[in-house]
Amino acid sequence: MVLALGSCAKEAAPPAPVAPDDKETAEVSPQPPVETLPREEFLAWIETRAEYNMQRCHHCAQAAFLTLQEGFGLPGDNMFKALTPLPGIAERGETCGAVTSSLLALGLMFGSDLVGDAITWRASLVPARSFCQRFVEELGSTQCGDLLEQHMGKRYNLADPWERAEFMAAQPGPEAVCGRVVKTAVRHAAAVILETRAAKSSKP
Repeated sequence: MVLALGSCAKEAAPPAPVAPDDKETAEVSPQPPVETLPREEFLAWIETRAEYNMQRCHHCAQAAFLTLQEGFGLPGDNMFKALTPLPGIAERGETCGAVTSSLLALGLMFGSDLVGDAITWRASLVPARSFCQRFVEELGSTQCGDLLEQHMGKRYNLADPWERAEFMAAQPGPEAVCGRVVKTAVRHAAAVILETRAAKSSKP
């Protein structure tokens, strides 16, 4: 599996492509970190891991999903590949890839494999909406274009080579801004997952 560069890419010196499950990223423990770390330590691990994964793949959707996958031991090997075109929804300035991939992780945690399972579908919207609300409260929007405008001062058309070059050269640049977005997304997604699991386990 190859890591593709997305809208948050550091294009001047792209890293050599590597598989996300190579030995460099493998955890020593057979259990995912969520099962071995206290809550606050786990959330700190999630943020640190998100930063590391973003530096590796420079792709907001893949970095966010990979971090949550590692942290919670989620399935979905093909999901990483499927996320390739999703930053900003094909760089159209629409839903941020870190938001999309976090929602996919929530779906893997709380969704259903059954066709027509409306009960689980409706129930899964509760943590999904909680995640989106927290993300918006901290960063202002779930839309890529809005996030760039609010945190970089301009809404960039990343399909245009000239605007993309301007985006890459901006200060603060995509590495800082998109890196913060990814860390924020995975932190809120992880917190929502932990809270939802705790609430489910406390029910008689």
